Amino acid sequence: MRKRGFTLIELLVVIAIIALLMAIIMPSLHLVKMKAASILCMTNVKNLALGWYSYQEENDGKMMAGRFDGVTVNGKTVPGWINTPHTDEDNQSATRLSPTSRNVVTDEDEIRGIMAGALYPYLESPGVFNCPADKVKSLYDTVDPEKFVTYAIPVCLAGDTSYRITKFSRITSPSMRYNFVETAEERNFTMAAHWVFGVPELTGRDDYVWWGPMAVNHGDASILGFCDGHAEVRKWQNPWTKERVVKLSQQGTDTYAIDTASGHTSDNSEDLAYMAKGWPYQRRK
Repeated sequence: MRKRGFTLIELLVVIAIIALLMAIIMPSLHLVKMKAASILCMTNVKNLALGWYSYQEENDGKMMAGRFDGVTVNGKTVPGWINTPHTDEDNQSATRLSPTSRNVVTDEDEIRGIMAGALYPYLESPGVFNCPADKVKSLYDTVDPEKFVTYAIPVCLAGDTSYRITKFSRITSPSMRYNFVETAEERNFTMAAHWVFGVPELTGRDDYVWWGPMAVNHGDASILGFCDGHAEVRKWQNPWTKERVVKLSQQGTDTYAIDTASGHTSDNSEDLAYMAKGWPYQRRK
């Protein structure tokens, strides 16, 4: 007696069932992956914030600079939280890539720069500086376009600006002021080390506006670190906060103009108010 095989209809039914199961399972797997990335990113940011806080505790309240390679304040060098990428393993004699370089910058180059920064000794793990959900690509590097460093420090925290603070004691309510932001900076590594918000003392305007690109790596949320060493998930309330990141990426621009979202379909006042309230440099009244 011959064995009976599957008919065409039976095969189609089996294929349809498999397709249905895949349609059910795949979104769940995607959500699990996103959740895992968010948890790891939260851990990263908390560790970065704690390391930053520990540094000022061990240095009489003086903060590390929120820029590559540091800044000079009153004739003294304030070390940068990370350093420019290095092209070999000997950081003492390495050839540093120029701040305006458009050459290939590999992950290994960035990691060597991280290890030469002021923050690394408190963490001793390069992976802490990268969020697995970060897919921001460099405008200038087509060979290795994905940047390794995900996070940035607000430029007012010992950054290269007239409106900066170098002592922790100048920060009012540290638990409310963020010190690490996920950034969508696409220009080069020197710009990606710090983040600029459109505060009146920098723009000359009376209102608060978006300026530097902030990344939204976790659905409709980003993760921020705070000056007291904790981290939070911020779920953005206004669609334009996320839309602007996409818009800037699509434009492929290397000049980020200030943006109020005026004239667009979504108001942006709630998220702008949140970032303004958390900006570490608060003008004294």
